[in-house]
Amino acid sequence: MTRNVIIAAVSGGPDSIYLLEGLVRREKRKIVVGHVNHGTRGPESEKDQALVEHLTKKYGLETRICRIEKCGSRKGFEDRARRARHGFLKGLSAGYGGAAVAMAHTADDQIETVLMRFLEGAGIAGLKGIPRETEDGIVRPILGEWKEDILKYLKRKRIPYRLDRSNLDTRFERNWIRHVLVPLLVERYGKQVKKRIFTLGERFREIDGYLENEANRWIRRNVKKGSGEPSVEFMINRKTYSIMPSLLRVRILQKACFEKLGLAPNERLLEAMDRSILTGKPSGRIKAGKGWELVNRYEEARLVKAESKAADALAGGLRTEERRNVTPAVAKRIAGRGNAEVFDAERLRLPLRVRPLRYGDRILPFGQEGEKKLKEVLIDRKIPREERWGRPAVCDSEGTILWVPGVIRSAHAAVTADTRYAKILSYFK
Repeated sequence: MTRNVIIAAVSGGPDSIYLLEGLVRREKRKIVVGHVNHGTRGPESEKDQALVEHLTKKYGLETRICRIEKCGSRKGFEDRARRARHGFLKGLSAGYGGAAVAMAHTADDQIETVLMRFLEGAGIAGLKGIPRETEDGIVRPILGEWKEDILKYLKRKRIPYRLDRSNLDTRFERNWIRHVLVPLLVERYGKQVKKRIFTLGERFREIDGYLENEANRWIRRNVKKGSGEPSVEFMINRKTYSIMPSLLRVRILQKACFEKLGLAPNERLLEAMDRSILTGKPSGRIKAGKGWELVNRYEEARLVKAESKAADALAGGLRTEERRNVTPAVAKRIAGRGNAEVFDAERLRLPLRVRPLRYGDRILPFGQEGEKKLKEVLIDRKIPREERWGRPAVCDSEGTILWVPGVIRSAHAAVTADTRYAKILSYFK
């Protein structure tokens, strides 16, 4: 990023004119003024541009103007206008070798942002408000200045500025907060309430920075790259994870998903993933987006690539038949075919699904109190390493493995003398 140039975003309003005047007085770098004429206010927009050009000529500054003749309907206007401004300023910055861009956000803008995000239900990352600097070169030199003081200064110095009447339209959320909510709060709690809200945003920024650092440290020490199975991206020890404070846990998940998988789970999904790691069943799973799933494996939680195509192909080989009056002896004869197993239909948790067998899977064999690693079963059956993983595993609705065709059947839903309805599962490659 070049240190010789700074871009000043100047709309013509009092905040941006105050920003420009301050930069002219204090900056030793070359100042380039960027102005966007949205053309939405007819002659008023032209007067805004004329004032900016007049002042930049007076100060002997270089000016770049972006004219947008049409900005579409009123619905979504603020967002479109913001994107247009940022796109223009970003391009201007790149044209000057990555120059910093100075924007005229004030302390009033900050408290409006904090209130707006609070009302929208934002977390700590949102309640910290507008940053003073960003990694892409945005700087906000007057973020600690109050609008009241800015107007007094411009009046005392007789510096002209423009007023945008659309900023009075309370149909826009920020304008409603500015002209309705904040005055009500000031009337009820006094002028100091604005400083308290501003300080609250600063405190949230400190907390957010602390959480970020702690999450990075925890991830470096505890998040492991998946091994033994190509579809596993990373693994987290559930016990180690569970002792962290909830805010830190959610930040860890958020960062791990974004940095390692390019996912951006919303707050509700992050909370569901966190709850699954803490208290979910050993085989619990949650869809995380873009084909990834959070899967519990007893002491570990893993983010794995969902194998939907492979699972669909495997599921195509499964056939089911329901039959009455199947005794344990009959069930044993059917299972003797080698490609079928019989279950007590009323004790199965439906629907059933077929997925590829994965490293770390477990099963409950007959005659055992606890589950056994399927890796050990495969080794005992002398199945070659290259043939162990990816073979079909029939699971119930909760992910419990019922049957690995050609290898082992679990003790779940076994046929007994009391079985009224049996479900016969057959698997053909």
